[in-house]
Amino acid sequence: MLIEQAFFSLPEVLHGTGYQSQSYESGIVSALTLSLLQVLNGRNVPNPIGCLQSERLYRSDGIYQQGGNPRYLRADLFADINRLFVANKRLSQYGWRHHLWLECKFLRGQAGAEGNQHAGNKSPATGSILADLLRLALLIPETANKTHSSRYFLHVYDADPKFYLTFRGRPWCKSLVSVGEQEIHVSGLEDEPAAVKRLIGDLPGLDVRLKVTNFHAGPLHVQHRPVYWCWLTRIDKVDASLARHTVSIDADRTITQSEDGLAEIAAFLAARLAILPESPDTQPPRPDEQEAAQQADEVVPAGIED
Repeated sequence: MLIEQAFFSLPEVLHGTGYQSQSYESGIVSALTLSLLQVLNGRNVPNPIGCLQSERLYRSDGIYQQGGNPRYLRADLFADINRLFVANKRLSQYGWRHHLWLECKFLRGQAGAEGNQHAGNKSPATGSILADLLRLALLIPETANKTHSSRYFLHVYDADPKFYLTFRGRPWCKSLVSVGEQEIHVSGLEDEPAAVKRLIGDLPGLDVRLKVTNFHAGPLHVQHRPVYWCWLTRIDKVDASLARHTVSIDADRTITQSEDGLAEIAAFLAARLAILPESPDTQPPRPDEQEAAQQADEVVPAGIED
């Protein structure tokens, strides 16, 4: 719920007088972080910056399967809001969770000077967005039978998303930029073109269904560029299968899975996702980073169970 509040201040942080303009994806994450800090400050949270971590490892040691090679996959932003002490079962019905995980994509510079031309090659954008959705759905560690995590995808465009996304043959793209509750179904990934597989890897047999809620903050007119279409997608439910492995993370936080279903699917995905050269995903964690991630993983949030 705090991410949603921060999201609707994003246009102010991106365009307001006195704020720096942003041209890169990291700048969009920083803008949302600033907005989230304002939300936390408004609640008088002590040391609010201590709640936030950028480039948070999905696994503190990079290991998704015993004996496997480490993959240092990271989320763009992580927030631990356990210290607010407001959570309970009633509030959780509105999507409140103690741990907030966020991935971000910033699509710009390919829709022409007036933002009214289709990008020449939409596959890279489609593939990178799909990779982030799969990361959020399946890589967040779950050690109990109820999740304590929210999954958010922030996607910002410098033109109408139709100029960047491929709607034909991919109905999930249309669902991603439609306001309100939507369903996203991803399957047959082995049939994706090579340009998409370069980003998601080869994922034969993986079937993922998501129930999401989309929030939108966009312009009323476009006379003064740059202008941004801001979308926030909250993943409320996950159903995934891979051969005999299945996992369901329901809207009521309940996790149902076959034996080690989530771990097996996460290991399959993590081993195949592409890693861009020189990205943080290529860097092993520093000792202090690994220690902090391990400590956070060991903390069991209190409140929602009350």
